[in-house]
Amino acid sequence: MSLRHKHEMDKVSVIIITRNEAANIGACVDSARMLTDDIVVIDSGSTDDTVAIAHKAGARILNIVWNGFGDARNQGAAQTRYDWVLALDADERITMDLVGSIKALDAHANGAIYGFKRQNYFMGRKILFGEWGRDKVFRLYHKARVSWDLSPVHEVLTGEGTAQKIISGFVKHFPVRNASQNTEKTNRYASLNAEKYFQNGKDASFVKRFFSPVFNFLKMYVLLLGFLDGKAGFEIAWATTRYVWLKYHLLHQMRKGKIKPKPMQ
Repeated sequence: MSLRHKHEMDKVSVIIITRNEAANIGACVDSARMLTDDIVVIDSGSTDDTVAIAHKAGARILNIVWNGFGDARNQGAAQTRYDWVLALDADERITMDLVGSIKALDAHANGAIYGFKRQNYFMGRKILFGEWGRDKVFRLYHKARVSWDLSPVHEVLTGEGTAQKIISGFVKHFPVRNASQNTEKTNRYASLNAEKYFQNGKDASFVKRFFSPVFNFLKMYVLLLGFLDGKAGFEIAWATTRYVWLKYHLLHQMRKGKIKPKPMQ
């Protein structure tokens, strides 16, 4: 057996955040089993069948009180059997191409975090253009070297081993199944980002409130060729425009004292 073969990354744990993800979690865990025998589902109070489905699919369950995405992922990583951790969302699916790329990595090269492409689907349609068409996420890391920051949203990995490297392969991502879910996600993430900006001392200037949404629409729909994805491309660009407008509108209301932000978690 060669030294390289001995060092190949055959021990990786997967962590998955859930809350009421019964429609997604079974397929997510099934995909993760192509990579590992150690899958930790971090559940924050699901009231549907999420936990039962995840357990039946072969995952271990960690029940937590929700204090943000980063905190949840850190709690999950602390319970994994292996040092290398791949963080997934319930609406993501690992592909065999990504499994092969991960297993070929050097398990001793713990001074990096690894990223890969994310193939996004909008209401069942694969998106090829816009920001969604060039999406990458950094999710594979050595838990002794890095951890997730505690931002309420858009958490990132921080620590000693933060050199970023892209590997081949991808995850499939199904973030939007229908119009109502699209609206709900837009509202939720706009609110979370407004609170994050408020706590970080950012302001909502006139330019940010009224010109940033327009710029974002033009960027996603025109400059990044989102229009080539047809109706889905327009709906994604419009949802992003609404999200940008709403987060700065809410931040402006917080700065004026009309809305009370939630405490930073």
